[in-house]
Amino acid sequence: MTTCSMVQFDHGNWEAAVFFEVGGKECGKDRRILKRSRSPFDVAIEADVIDHASASIYLLRFEVMTEPENPLVGEVLLAPGLGGIHFDVLDNLTRQESLRFFFGDGAYRILFSQHTRLIDQERAGFHELLNNAVSHDALIRLTGRYDATRAMSEIVEHYAYRK
Repeated sequence: MTTCSMVQFDHGNWEAAVFFEVGGKECGKDRRILKRSRSPFDVAIEADVIDHASASIYLLRFEVMTEPENPLVGEVLLAPGLGGIHFDVLDNLTRQESLRFFFGDGAYRILFSQHTRLIDQERAGFHELLNNAVSHDALIRLTGRYDATRAMSEIVEHYAYRK
């Protein structure tokens, strides 16, 4: 399970952070690799906006290279039109210098953490996608059909838990 949320450390600025929960048998090897690691892993970050008829859904995909041929992958779906934490996470990604990653076991104990520097191109890409999502949602709201819950539900139906 993967999520992206807002965190604040030592009364500093709020920032977006990524949390991977690597519990269960299927993540046993990942837990061992994360526990033993002394250096950060390479991370590939992809972002896209799904223009659903009811709302824009922002997709963040993270590939953490715990194993070169079998990376730890997590996807986060956010509806920026809902405002609140969904919008704040995406807005912060357009400005913050780095992105922190936390990896926890099934009991949410932190096994490993790291931060990855975000370059100007990445922040600009997050900004462009967020602007596209906000524009798309504005048009949907004009028609009275905005329904982020419906959009999220229909998109989530395409995901399947694999044992």
